[in-house]
Amino acid sequence: MGTTDQYSSVTKLALILKLNLKIWRLESIIDTTGTARGEAAGTLCVIQEDPNVTTRVLWLIWALVVAFLIVTAPAFAQTQDTNQSLATTQSVGNTPTPAAESAPSPPAIVTDVNYRIVAEDVLRLDVWGESQLSAMQFQVTPGGTINVPYLGEIQVLGFTQTEIANKIAKMLADQDIIYDAKVQVSLISLHKPQVRVLGAVLRPGSYEFKDGDTVFDAVAQGGSYRDDAMLEAASLTHKDSDEPIPVNLKKLFAGDLSQNYELVNGDVIYIPHEDYNNKIYVLGQVNRPGQYSLKDNTTILSAVSLAGGANDRGSVRETVLLRGDPANPERIKVNFKKLFDTGDMSQDLVLSPGDVVVVPDSKKFDWNRVSQLVSTVVNLSYLRRVGF
Repeated sequence: MGTTDQYSSVTKLALILKLNLKIWRLESIIDTTGTARGEAAGTLCVIQEDPNVTTRVLWLIWALVVAFLIVTAPAFAQTQDTNQSLATTQSVGNTPTPAAESAPSPPAIVTDVNYRIVAEDVLRLDVWGESQLSAMQFQVTPGGTINVPYLGEIQVLGFTQTEIANKIAKMLADQDIIYDAKVQVSLISLHKPQVRVLGAVLRPGSYEFKDGDTVFDAVAQGGSYRDDAMLEAASLTHKDSDEPIPVNLKKLFAGDLSQNYELVNGDVIYIPHEDYNNKIYVLGQVNRPGQYSLKDNTTILSAVSLAGGANDRGSVRETVLLRGDPANPERIKVNFKKLFDTGDMSQDLVLSPGDVVVVPDSKKFDWNRVSQLVSTVVNLSYLRRVGF
């Protein structure tokens, strides 16, 4: 109800009340005998003496109260609504509306503003007010680019986040797409470099590593090396390179840190298995005759021990070392009697690749049989070398 309508209703009510008041005054002037009493004192007397007049006055007061409430109720309600609307408006004014809210900033993984983007980093692009160019994620390709809608491929390798944002804003303006664009580029995931560890390791495969990790760390992730690993012949090959870098893991594990190269994404570490060139052979009367890997400072006695020692028919004191050309090897008689009796360790010769240790039979030494065994071993090694 408007203000004008409220005043109109009050006016009408006032006229009605005025008319009733005049009627009441006329009735009160005339007494029961018809005598007119114009004085006000007489009127009050009539009111006190006549119960009907008193009742009519009470009803008139009640009507005035009810009318007042009826007239003022809408105005009071409207005032309350207005106050509530104002309170709501103030509350809304203190709370940002969706239009006024700024889009939530994505979490930044790298807070260093000077960080340079590298391949496989993941970036987030937000252009304020442009939903089609916001909350977009891109993984930097190995070539160092991202593919942005409307703009195509953009080179980002080596740029900072701020430089990329400025570059995109300029491209949007130059191509008449968005002028004065508010662009934000955030790094949400760092690259995860990987190295492959292959060859004679317990768990060959690809492994993630952190910036600053080295060859030692990569070999450890591969579960360390196997017993037949040729540590001195390991290699490190960088991505997109055909020239492996020799790595002497034997020296590295001994404390030579010059062999502990820092890793680069895509590196391959290869530890070869020992081949026929790094083997020795223990034949004759031993419990486990066969081929064994040559380790540092492996001697004749340690080789016999690897083969399980001499059996009941073997004579360790008569052990012979065959060295050189398998077709015509040099026979070196080992004086183990002197070794055992006097402790002369010079008799326990250090073995070389391809050496053959023979523990003969204590009853009869069959050189023809030994020669056949050596020839067979040599032939097997040759077949392995050529790939059969």
